[in-house]
Amino acid sequence: MDTKLEIGLELNRFDLEQCRKEHLFALPDRVNQWITINILKEKEGKNIFIIYVMVNVFLTTIPLAISLYLLEERLPDIILSFLGLGYLLFNILIHARSFILALHYSTHTPIFNRKWKFLNHINTTILCNFFGIPVWTYYAHHIAMHHCENNVMPHDVSSTMPYQRDSKLEHLKYMLRYVFLIWGELPYHLIQQKRHKVAHRCLMGAITFFISVFYLFQFRPIATLFVFILPTIILSFALMEGNWKQHIFVDPDDPENVYRSSYACINTSTNALNFNDGYHVEHHKNPAMPWHQLPTYFQSQIKHYIEQDGFIFTNIGSGQVGRLVLNGQLEQLAEHYVNVGQKKRNKEELVKEFKRRLQPITSMPGKNT
Repeated sequence: MDTKLEIGLELNRFDLEQCRKEHLFALPDRVNQWITINILKEKEGKNIFIIYVMVNVFLTTIPLAISLYLLEERLPDIILSFLGLGYLLFNILIHARSFILALHYSTHTPIFNRKWKFLNHINTTILCNFFGIPVWTYYAHHIAMHHCENNVMPHDVSSTMPYQRDSKLEHLKYMLRYVFLIWGELPYHLIQQKRHKVAHRCLMGAITFFISVFYLFQFRPIATLFVFILPTIILSFALMEGNWKQHIFVDPDDPENVYRSSYACINTSTNALNFNDGYHVEHHKNPAMPWHQLPTYFQSQIKHYIEQDGFIFTNIGSGQVGRLVLNGQLEQLAEHYVNVGQKKRNKEELVKEFKRRLQPITSMPGKNT
C-alpha cells in the first residue's frame, strides 16, 4: 500500500469513529427508520442527525419562545426578564452551534428527497429567524457570496484578507463591520455580480424580518428582546468570529488557494459537535460534499496538503486555533501542527510561517491559483 494512503487512513481515525453529539435528544428507532426510508435522500441516512437538531429546536425553542410572548401580560417584567434570559442562554448554549451548522450543510446540500423537498424551508425560512439569521439571507451570504468568492476581496465582503488577523482590535473591527454594514453591503455586492434574484430575496427577507421584529416589539417588548433582538446581535458576532477563525491563516502569495486560505482541524471532539466543521479546506474545495463524508474525503486529499503546504492541526478545533492566535500563543499552536510531508520546519520556522500568513493582504498577487 502507498505510504501516503496509509497515512491518510490512520491520520483522522478518531473523527471517523466518534459518536455524534450535535443533538440534545434523538428520536425513537421506528421513527428514525421511517424518516430515513421515506423522507431523506437515498444513501444519506446519516442526515438523520440534522433531523434530530431540527426536531430538538421545534420541541424546545419554539414552545419556549411562544410561552414568553403569552406570559408577558401575566407576569411582572422582572420575572419575565429572568425567564427571557434563561431562554436566551438555553437557545444559544444548547442549540445555536448545532442548528447553524445543520442549516449550513442542509443549505449546501438539501437533505430531503424530491417529494418532501418543501421541508427544506423549515430551516431556511422558519427556524433561522430564532438564531439571528433573517429569512433567505443565509444562502445569499454564505453560498452566493462567500463560497462563490472564496474569501477573496473585494467581492467577498466578509473576507478576512485585509485585516491583521492576530490583532484583537482588527478582529473586533471585522465583526462590527458585519453587524452594522452587512445588510447593505451584501445586496450591493450581489447586484454588482448580477445576482439580482438572490439580492432581491435577501433584501426582502431582511426587511420582512426587521419590520416583523419592530412590530412585535411594540406589543411584547421583553419577549421580542430575548427571542429575536439579542440572538440577532449575539449570533451575528458569533457567525463572523467563526468565519474569522476558519480563515485566519491566508497566504499572501496565494490567497485564492483553498489549502492556503484555511486549514483542517482533525481528531477533535468539536467535530462531533459541529457536523465535522473542522474540515473547512475540504468543504471549500467541494461545498456539495455531505458533512459525514468530509473525514474520508480528507484522507484522499493528503497529497494536496503536501503539494500546497497546507496547515493541518490535531486535537484542537478552529475556535481554539483562533484563541491561541489572538492571544499570541503561536508556539503552543505549533504543538498541534501535523506534518504529513509538507515543507519541513522546526518550531521557530513554523511560527514564522504562521506570522507570514497572518499579515493583512491589501492587493491580489499577480498570479491566480
